[in-house]
Amino acid sequence: MPTTRPSGLAVAALAALVLLPNLGGPPLWDDDEPRNAACSVAMHKSGDWVVPTFNGRLRVEKPALVNWLHLAGFAVAGVNETGSRLASAILTLGTCLLTARIAGILFRPEVGTWAGITMATCLWTGIAGRAATPDAPLAFCTTLAFWLFVRGCSGSGWRHAPVRLPMRTAVGIGIACGLAVLAKGPVGVVLPLAGLGGFCWWQAALDPGREGSWLDRIATSCGEAFRGLRPFVILAAAAAVALPWYVLVSLRTDGIWLREFLLVHNVGRFAAPMEGHTGSALAYYPAVVLIGMFPWSMASVLVAHHAVRTARSDANNAAALRLTACWLAAWLVPLSMAGTKLPGYVWPAYPALATAVGLFVADWIRRPSVATDGWMRLAWIFLATSGVALGAGLPIAAQRFAPGAEWLGFIGLVPVIGAAVAWHSQTLRSRQTASATWAATACATVGLLLGVGPAALGPAGGTRQLIAKLAADAGARPVPMASFGAPASAAFYGGMLAPDGVVKDLADPADAAGFVASNPGAHFVVDARYERHFTSVLPASYRVVQTAVSFPTNRTLLLLGPQPDSPAIARASDVEPGPLRR
Repeated sequence: MPTTRPSGLAVAALAALVLLPNLGGPPLWDDDEPRNAACSVAMHKSGDWVVPTFNGRLRVEKPALVNWLHLAGFAVAGVNETGSRLASAILTLGTCLLTARIAGILFRPEVGTWAGITMATCLWTGIAGRAATPDAPLAFCTTLAFWLFVRGCSGSGWRHAPVRLPMRTAVGIGIACGLAVLAKGPVGVVLPLAGLGGFCWWQAALDPGREGSWLDRIATSCGEAFRGLRPFVILAAAAAVALPWYVLVSLRTDGIWLREFLLVHNVGRFAAPMEGHTGSALAYYPAVVLIGMFPWSMASVLVAHHAVRTARSDANNAAALRLTACWLAAWLVPLSMAGTKLPGYVWPAYPALATAVGLFVADWIRRPSVATDGWMRLAWIFLATSGVALGAGLPIAAQRFAPGAEWLGFIGLVPVIGAAVAWHSQTLRSRQTASATWAATACATVGLLLGVGPAALGPAGGTRQLIAKLAADAGARPVPMASFGAPASAAFYGGMLAPDGVVKDLADPADAAGFVASNPGAHFVVDARYERHFTSVLPASYRVVQTAVSFPTNRTLLLLGPQPDSPAIARASDVEPGPLRR
């Protein structure tokens, strides 16, 4: 049975509070956001929606769906940070609603409500849902496939028998997976099929009518699971959606894009760490999930124990828990084995985690026990402790990146107060109020951290701050731009001013002299460690026009330009020059 309309509105409202406030306020962070957005800007300017390019070069890291979504955002909000992030926020809101629907069908309406609230207010939803990356489209498309599977099975008695997917459901799942392939590549269909296929196999092996030992039943159930899932139909539908673009971009690039994307950024990333993104096969993703599910992870042990106990004692809900376990394992297990690891890789598994949390919270309210109440006291202590940690840690971070924003530590009061109210509500035996306080605390904490926190770090706005004054002075006049040792955001913000939208990436500081000779009035975005290398080859009129600090790398960046009548400002010559590599 699905969630009710009021509960769906509550999930949507909480998700909107986490995702939408000040969405375009912070600059594009890290490297992924500006790379994706700059690629989309290039598509916007050229009108070529097929071949992705970054700063004038072929971009082989990601398929084009994220760029198409950015183009839609640009049409609504303009070519800016909001336009780059708007589609991610909207799709993430949809992911939260789908999570609520999945849990409501698998269990009960109130379970769906709590699962949707959990998904909407956990930390990683706020982070990835506000980012101009392919993670939000991938999570939405795979969750859509998950929901279509659950919805298609809901009337077929699948809880106590092998799965029999209707043809139209298999086609719908394939379409959703095809879109996921356009978002992130083969993982968009391989891992969902692994999770759903594993569950179909499990169900077929448990069929009461199947005879033989456990091993015999596993072996003989493969064919039935295969027929029930209709994987060829799913793959055909996915290919019909994704293959045209993959073929077209391969033809347009003589196969270079497809070869580099599959061999380097899929096989290569799985086989070995890339760009320093690695971690323990056993500990990395469990730690990531605990942080990403904050503050709902305060009761993670209770949630896991409740799921196992329910699967053993409740035959009606056992199949639903097996499905959530298979979906979770399909993402966590293979990605834990991969050489390259990033927190966002396992975000598509969060709907299963949120479903388990929703089941625990709904059952705690419905069937309380003395033992669970006792352990929940510990969860409130953990919640209060996290608030103390935020209250101490945020001022330290602000002092380093944005002095004057130490007041961010007051955000830590939210979990502390929330834990105290939840404790008191539980004492009064109002578990519904305690759980609602938990949800409100999650929404307020995550919303403030991501809606207010980045804006307070504005002085560490990196390249956007660096180029803002130059853009204001230049008006509509193009300014030749080049960079050395600068983050990818230089290509996005500097590209807005460059005549052809390209920021020249210098191979060596010595190349700066030649660039100025052929591009009078050129400006440079440079890592401060290389200032001396540049000032030694640039004309005497060149000065440090502006300085900024990048976040979160805390690197000092310089904007160098011709200033014949102005003294140098905020020079960083005291920074020792680094080796001539980036």
